[in-house]
Amino acid sequence: MLRNFKYKLIIFWSIFFFVIPLPFLQTLSAGLSTISTTETTAIYSGVVAYVWMLATIFLSTRPHWLDRLIGLPNMYQLHGILAIAALILAWLHKLGTSSDGLIKQTGDLALIIFTTLMVYSLFFLANWLTNRWQFINKFKIKLEKLFKHEISIWLHRLNLIAVILVFIHVQLINYITSIVPFILLFDGLSLLTAISYLSSKFNWNQRQKTVRLVQNRALSHNVRELTLQGRQLTKLDLRPGDFIFLSFPQLPKLREPHPFSLVTLPDQTGQLKLAIRADGDFTNLIAKVKNGADLKIAGGFGRYQQFLNENNQSANLVMITGGIGVTPLFSLVENNLSRNMYLFYSAHHQVDLLYPKKLSDWQKLPQFNGYWQKGRFTDDFVIQHMPKKWKNDSLFLLSGPTPLIHHWEKVLSFYHIDSKNIFKEEFNW
Repeated sequence: MLRNFKYKLIIFWSIFFFVIPLPFLQTLSAGLSTISTTETTAIYSGVVAYVWMLATIFLSTRPHWLDRLIGLPNMYQLHGILAIAALILAWLHKLGTSSDGLIKQTGDLALIIFTTLMVYSLFFLANWLTNRWQFINKFKIKLEKLFKHEISIWLHRLNLIAVILVFIHVQLINYITSIVPFILLFDGLSLLTAISYLSSKFNWNQRQKTVRLVQNRALSHNVRELTLQGRQLTKLDLRPGDFIFLSFPQLPKLREPHPFSLVTLPDQTGQLKLAIRADGDFTNLIAKVKNGADLKIAGGFGRYQQFLNENNQSANLVMITGGIGVTPLFSLVENNLSRNMYLFYSAHHQVDLLYPKKLSDWQKLPQFNGYWQKGRFTDDFVIQHMPKKWKNDSLFLLSGPTPLIHHWEKVLSFYHIDSKNIFKEEFNW
């Protein structure tokens, strides 16, 4: 099943990068036979760029079925890479073609919008990139004091205007619109993307459930525990290890949905819990939200439980986590206590180790082996406390800070652990 998941990812990437653009290039080629080779290549580049732009719009709608299939982090990673690749091809198109009048104006304006938003997004919305370079990440954190997250989300939506400008740009080129098979494909995919985007907005409103904040308390100096309650929680597809999107529609600066992992699934009283660390403008404001406030949630999202279900033949489950990244593992452990589990959990400060009583209660179970401490575990400590035959009969869950995840990917690779037996779900988007 793990191998099948890798195949799904390969197919997923191949469809968006190669399969979807192919019919556009095939139908366009016949009508461009009289144009020079240099300009033809530039036109092809522009067409592929537009198709990839439409793909990024589709992926931005967060299709729930696609999340359960390959995971939202993989979707957002492809979203970012497609956008960068589309911008490169758009510039090749610009440099390799000539135009004037409204054709030039619409194309140039769209390219300016795309380029500006791409630079902006690489700083504020592409954590999968900025987290790899600390100096860029620190610069981004300083700029976030000026450019709040809600502003970033709204600016990102200007991409829709740029796509509309490109659509108009193409409709104004007579020798392109005269190629009937191509223009039917072009207009058809544009229409389908518009319908998909608009319907996703409607469906998102339908999928969001209104619940109430019954308790907002501090777990540590910078982590809040939110207890939510509502009858509509039962209508959500929530699984162990999932995350949800949460927003406070009636509160300024808290109206855009943000993802947060579940600490618990809804219990018999209809309550679930979240643990949220104050990292930015949205999460810092959560401490000020009063009990009784209404909020909307949508979900669940994630593949933790799906990963375990697909590989239930493995004897051991090894979890290596740090900081707030432990959050999804609480609901995952609670609902998988029949497994033989090993947990290695670290935090910068002793007070930041969440739910110590819950951890101590699990430690009394024969199938649970937990280790938690202030500061990172050494590699030797973790390796020495692994289960017997851990190299051949274990699954590994990694969560927490990006450097921690990447470090343990390298360590496990050194011990020849197949990457198919390792699962991570980074919040890098």
